[in-house]
Amino acid sequence: MTSSKPTINAMNDHSANMRESSALFLDCPIIATERLVLRPPLDQDIEEMASLANNINIARMLGTMPHPYTQDDAKLFIEKCAKDIGRACVYAITEQETGLLIGVGGLHEDASRYSEPYMGYWIGEAFWGKGYATEAARAMVDLFFKVTNRPALLVSARVDNGASKKIISKCGGLFQSKSTVHHTILNEDLELEHFHISRENWMGEIAA
Repeated sequence: MTSSKPTINAMNDHSANMRESSALFLDCPIIATERLVLRPPLDQDIEEMASLANNINIARMLGTMPHPYTQDDAKLFIEKCAKDIGRACVYAITEQETGLLIGVGGLHEDASRYSEPYMGYWIGEAFWGKGYATEAARAMVDLFFKVTNRPALLVSARVDNGASKKIISKCGGLFQSKSTVHHTILNEDLELEHFHISRENWMGEIAA
């Protein structure tokens, strides 16, 4: 786990009539960590994103990832991200040194599905085992608690995804519940565990 703290490069003031506690109104600054830059997804990412995401090992871990994943899927995803600005923070995760796209992460809110805002992320298989997912996830959690006064953030992982559950633990996540969802694209059931990252636990993580 890196001890360096992520740097938030820019943050706009919230309008007085906005619910500052809502993740729906997060401004989405570019974030620099020790080895990564988290920035908005761009059209120039389409080819790389499709190449990384077109992987059954990634699709199996995500409930809504198309498979096969084409450049058209990447284009639609990036267009949706642009439309959701101000309502969600979705990041292209890139290597700081090379500028290479290595994955995607985001902070979202959907009151019809979850009681609190939630975080999701994936890293291309070629970049597994380098600690990048932990670094990116911690940066997004840090952003969330710095710019909202929400008490908690949710994150889920497949029961058999031990690597992701370790990342969640390093963000201060505590087990909350289990559920089963059907992955319609892969036509298989996913056993999920849901975790709760409280503001108190996160502050304990960064103070450790």
